Amino acid sequence: MGYILLNGILSGIILSFLIGPVFFLLLETSIKKGVKNAIFIDIGVIISDILYLLLAYFFAQKVNEILSDNSYVKYIAAAVFVTMGVVSIISRDKPKKKKPIDIDEVLNEEPVVKSRFRKRTAIGLILKGIGLNAINPGVLIYWIAACTAATEKLHITESQMIYYFGATLLTMFGIDLLKIYFARKLKTKMTPKMISNISVVIGIFFIVFGIMFVFRDIT
Repeated sequence: MGYILLNGILSGIILSFLIGPVFFLLLETSIKKGVKNAIFIDIGVIISDILYLLLAYFFAQKVNEILSDNSYVKYIAAAVFVTMGVVSIISRDKPKKKKPIDIDEVLNEEPVVKSRFRKRTAIGLILKGIGLNAINPGVLIYWIAACTAATEKLHITESQMIYYFGATLLTMFGIDLLKIYFARKLKTKMTPKMISNISVVIGIFFIVFGIMFVFRDIT
């Protein structure tokens, strides 16, 4: 059992440091909107991973056939990633120019009421995480490969799969929480211009990632 858990943890560590759209989205969300928002997106990503893992385990051959026969899937995914990139660039927070302080304006200013984190917001963020992961066919391909490797190379039995992939997913989630936490801590050392530039860089990454989808096979 220890051998299985150790391999699952190692697999989770490797996956957590693969740089992809989710990696950048979590960092951006943590910096701009806070740790809680990023955590709920990550919960959605993990849920999507679990669904893809089950799909890969029970229907690997059928899924491969569907992806091979429907090449338009990669174009849909590419279009979504490019759109997200453009939106990230357009909706970036532009640094505001400092203006002289007006004493009367400060005295008459109404106190800012901190908006509550609503259940609807949490559900929306979880769905965003699920959707982002779901539109990437590469994630499903990875889980198919992971299932194959677990059974053929590591010789993990069906009854041991839940421990192996449970350790993998929990490790991924734990490391994601650390990334989210430290990304938020970084905000205190960043200027508004730097935060704005991060949105541009992440937007460009999404656009490049989307274009790459068009020029590569997904199976």
